[in-house]
Amino acid sequence: MQSAWAERTEARSRALFNELMDATSRRQAVPVYPADNLEGRSDDDLMLFTRRGMQRAFDVLVVRHQARALRIASRYLGDAASACDVAQNAFLEVYRGKDRYQVQGRFAAYLSRIVLNQCRMNARSRSAAQRLVRRAPARAHVSAESVMVNVHRHDLQYALSRLSERLRVVVVLRYGGDLDLAEIADTLELPIGTVKRRLFVAMDKLRVTMEGGT
Repeated sequence: MQSAWAERTEARSRALFNELMDATSRRQAVPVYPADNLEGRSDDDLMLFTRRGMQRAFDVLVVRHQARALRIASRYLGDAASACDVAQNAFLEVYRGKDRYQVQGRFAAYLSRIVLNQCRMNARSRSAAQRLVRRAPARAHVSAESVMVNVHRHDLQYALSRLSERLRVVVVLRYGGDLDLAEIADTLELPIGTVKRRLFVAMDKLRVTMEGGT
C-alpha cells in the first residue's frame, strides 16, 4: 500500500505529465511500451520510458527512490514535514528535467544532487522565516521541561548542525541516503579521497559534540 506522501507525489506528477503530454501529442506520436516488469528495469531505462511518454515508469522510479530521498532530506533539515515537501519537489524537478537527463547509470547521484539543492533552498526559506519570528514579541511561556525534551530528542540533529556544510552533506548522503563513497563522490563531483577525508573529519567532530566537547 502506498503512503499518503507517495499518493500525493504520484497525483502531482501525473497531473504534470498529462499537461505536458497534451502539448507533446500534438507534435509527435507517443510510442507505446509494455507495462509489465517495469520494476526490473534500470533507472536509466525508466527515465527513457518516462521521456517517451510512459507515466507508470516514473511512478516506479518514485517508489524505488522515495525512501532514500526522504532520509537525505530528513537528516539535512531535521524536520519530517519539510523533508516530505523537499522530496516531493525533488521528484517533480526530476520529471520536469527528464528531457535533459543524461543516461550514464548515475540516477541515484543525480537525484541526490537535486534533493540537496532543494534542502538548501528550504533551509534558506526557513532561516528567513525564523528571523521574522524572532523579531515578533513573545506571547507564550515555554517551560524548561519542554525545552529539555526537545534538546535530548534532537541531540544528533544539533550535532549535525554544528558541522560545516561540506562535512554535513557527506554524512547525510552516507548515513541518510545510504550512498557508498563512490556515489557520494559522483553526487558532489569530488575525488573519492576527498570524500573519505571529509567523512572521517565529520565523524570525529560528531563524536566530540555528542560527548559534550566543544
